[in-house]
Amino acid sequence: MSLSRSQLQAISITERVCSAVSLLGTFIIVISFLSSSSFRKPINRLVFYASWGNMMANVATLMSQSGVRLGTASSLCQFQGFLIQWFMPADALWTFAMACNVWLTFFHKYDSEQLRRLEVKYLVACYGLPFIPAFVYFFIETKTRGKIYGAATLWCWVSTPWDFLRIALFYGPVWLIMCLTIFIYVRTGSVIYQKRQQLNRAGNTDSSSTTASLKNIQLSKVTEFSITREIVHTVQVPLEGNEDPISTKSLHTFYCPYSVTIQAGSDLKDSEKTAEQSYVHDQVSAGIQRRATVLETNSAAWAYSKYAILFFIALLITWVPSTANRVYSLVLPHKVDFELNYISGLVLPLQGFWNSIIYVSISWPAFEELLFSNRKVGVQARDQAGSIESERERPQ
Repeated sequence: MSLSRSQLQAISITERVCSAVSLLGTFIIVISFLSSSSFRKPINRLVFYASWGNMMANVATLMSQSGVRLGTASSLCQFQGFLIQWFMPADALWTFAMACNVWLTFFHKYDSEQLRRLEVKYLVACYGLPFIPAFVYFFIETKTRGKIYGAATLWCWVSTPWDFLRIALFYGPVWLIMCLTIFIYVRTGSVIYQKRQQLNRAGNTDSSSTTASLKNIQLSKVTEFSITREIVHTVQVPLEGNEDPISTKSLHTFYCPYSVTIQAGSDLKDSEKTAEQSYVHDQVSAGIQRRATVLETNSAAWAYSKYAILFFIALLITWVPSTANRVYSLVLPHKVDFELNYISGLVLPLQGFWNSIIYVSISWPAFEELLFSNRKVGVQARDQAGSIESERERPQ
C-alpha cells in the first residue's frame, strides 16, 4: 500500500514551505550574530553553530521527492540521504551541548571563557559523530537489500529494506540524547527552585529578626532614662537638709556629677539614637539587598524556565511524530499512514525555525538595542541632511 499522487504532492508542498520558513529563521540567526557582538553569548554561539547544520538539513528537505523521482541510484538521491542522516540528528546533539553548558554553569561554576574553550569539542562531537554512519552508508550495498540510501516515502534516506538502521543509528541515539537533555533541565530547574525557596525563607526570617531588634532598642532606651531620673532624686535629698555643712564650693563640686550625669544621659541618648539609626540603616540595606537577590534569582529562574520549556517543546514537536511514524513503519512495513507521514514532513524541516524562535527569545534585548541604534542613526542622518538643506537655502 502506497500513498496516492495527491497525497505525495501535499507532503512535498508542506516540506518545501516549512523548509523555506526554517531557512528564513536560520538567516536571522546568522545575520544578527555576525552583525553585532551583543548576540555572541555562549548560548547564542551554540545556536549559531547549530544553524549551519539546520541550513544543510533544509537544503535536503527542500529537494523533497525530487531525488526519489530521479531514481534511488541517482547522485541527487544519494546526496539527499547523506545530508539528512548527517545533519538532522546533529540538531539534537547541539541541544544537548546547550544543556551541558547549563549544567557546567550551575554545578561547576564555569565562566564564559571556559565555556568558549569547549566549543571546538562541541563542533567535533555534534558534526563528527553523525558524519561517521552517514559517510559509511555510501559504501554498503548487498544483493538482497541494495544500497542503504534509497526511497523513504518523504524523501531519499535510509531505504525500507534497511529500516532497522533508522531506529538503531538515528532515532535511538536521538532519543537517548533527548532523555539526557531533559534530565539536565529538570535537575537544574529543581535546584533553582530550591535555592529560590531558601532565599525567600531567609528574607522573611531576617525581616522578623530586624523588627525584634528594633523593639529591644526602644526598651533599652526607656530603661536608661528611668535610671537617670533615679540619680536626680538621689542627689536632691542631701541638699534639702541643713545637718550636713556643705559650702558653696563643695556644693558646686557635688553638683557637677549630677549635672554631668544629666548631660551624659543626653549624650548617651543621642549616641543610642545614632547607633539605632545606623543599625536600622544597615538592617534595611541588608533586607533590600536580600530582596533584590531574591528578585534577581526569580528573574533568572524564569529566564531559565522559559529557555528550557522552549527547547523541550521544540524537541517534542520535532521528534515525537516522526518517531511514531518510524515505529509504525517498522511494525507494519507493508502499510503507509498518510497522517503520520504528513506530520513528519511538517515538523522535521522546522528545526531551524524552532532554534530561531529560541534565539530571538533569549536575545530580544540585543534585538531591541540594535533596532534602537539603527533608528537613532537614521534620525541623526535626517537631521544632518535637514541642516545642510537649510544652509543651502539661506540667502547669501
